Amino acid sequence: MTVPSPSTSARITIVGIGTVSVMQMTKEADAALANVDALYVLHAQSIVLDYLRRHYDAPVTDLSVTYAEDKPRRQTYHEVAQAVMDAATEGAGRHVAYVTSGHPLVLVTPSQLILKAAEKRTIPVAIVPGLSSLDTVWADLRFDPGPDGAMMFDATSLLLRRYTLDSTVPLFLWQVNTVETSLFSTHKNRPERFTRLQEYLLRFYPADHVAKLVHSASFPISRAEVRDVPIGEMGILAEIATSQHILYVPPVVRRQIVDMELSAGVSSVAHLDRLIDRGDTSTG
Repeated sequence: MTVPSPSTSARITIVGIGTVSVMQMTKEADAALANVDALYVLHAQSIVLDYLRRHYDAPVTDLSVTYAEDKPRRQTYHEVAQAVMDAATEGAGRHVAYVTSGHPLVLVTPSQLILKAAEKRTIPVAIVPGLSSLDTVWADLRFDPGPDGAMMFDATSLLLRRYTLDSTVPLFLWQVNTVETSLFSTHKNRPERFTRLQEYLLRFYPADHVAKLVHSASFPISRAEVRDVPIGEMGILAEIATSQHILYVPPVVRRQIVDMELSAGVSSVAHLDRLIDRGDTSTG
């Protein structure tokens, strides 16, 4: 294979490669990574780094080393973004890829920091989307957001901003395992960590209402895990939740149709005729 020549000006491509190692990497992502001068990767799986080093000519830098116990995640994210910006602006500038799991803009703070920094320096940034963990969780639950919609929040953001929940709308909570802190830690959680989250959810749901803790498969040979968690027993998350889990809270009841006139109209040709212009269909 031919080693790509350095770019004449700085460019950045932010690439999401999906959630199951590299099995969900798209053709678009593959094409993007084959045409950059350097890959900067933030991914928890070493097999992903090995794959990227084998399949692409550009050097691969592992950014996961920026994490450290008790270190503010925000500091880590700024260091990751700075590393990508520095790499893109070396010399006359290079085409650098920032590679992450899932979708690169779904709960990926470094991507947002890179976008802001690049905008200030008028560096073009391309986004290559990937399957997010929400996509895989919806597949695991056989969930369709169309009929009833969906609410979704980062668990800590929910508590900080006290969003009003609607128990007739499906709810998805991200990052429940790291709730209430912005500091990185690998230590085991205590049940008390989830007390505040439980108390808040109990304002909208009965204690015996059963949520589902979902962990999609992250390796080709693994399977999705779905565990029942009653809202009144959130302390059990200390034993079973990881950073890859999403908590799904199904509706207590399904919201009933209120606008009966519109309900009758949505299947009516006469109502459709009031909404569209069919034009003159005569042949003369």
